Amino acid sequence: MPVPMGSKGQADFTQPIDLLMDCHRRIENFLEVLKRVVDEYGGRELDQQARDALTTSLNYFRQAAPRHTEDEEQSLFPRMRKADDAQVRGVMAAMDRLESDHRKMEAAHARVDEVGLRWLADGQLDSDTHAEVRALLNEMAAGYAQHIRLEDEEVFVLASKVLDAETLTAVGEEMKQRRVDDPGRSGSRCAERRAQELSQ
Repeated sequence: MPVPMGSKGQADFTQPIDLLMDCHRRIENFLEVLKRVVDEYGGRELDQQARDALTTSLNYFRQAAPRHTEDEEQSLFPRMRKADDAQVRGVMAAMDRLESDHRKMEAAHARVDEVGLRWLADGQLDSDTHAEVRALLNEMAAGYAQHIRLEDEEVFVLASKVLDAETLTAVGEEMKQRRVDDPGRSGSRCAERRAQELSQ
């Protein structure tokens, strides 16, 4: 079960809006990996390929995904709220809802992480826990689909229009600094890729 790591030629920190959208593709990919592992291995013992896929996906949502949330809530959304623009004022409620979605997803991921780590330790899931996490992942997939569509098609498009180049550069620099301060799990492919980007 190969684990997708995102497309080639991804945006860098000089293109923060595009980079945020790239992060969405990774979120979608890793969530799909989790769903596939749960669907395919719920009633049987994990083999090494499934263990690797599960471990990589759990690590992503535990370590990398929170930085994406911080990129939005600490760097992008506050600057959008400061923009003197009627369209931005119109999406303020949407941004408030997005932050509420983040809190719900954090709680859901905490439960998936708890179950996933136990699964890796024990090798198998009992039927009740399997049913619980399968339902939770399906619910998360539906929630993410709506959340990401709103950000990609409305919020990020608007940000590209109302934020000037200097402001977007500041957003990108803050995003980059987060990864300097917290590069991720040593030896992970994501951390290695980010280290290369940060050194450029």
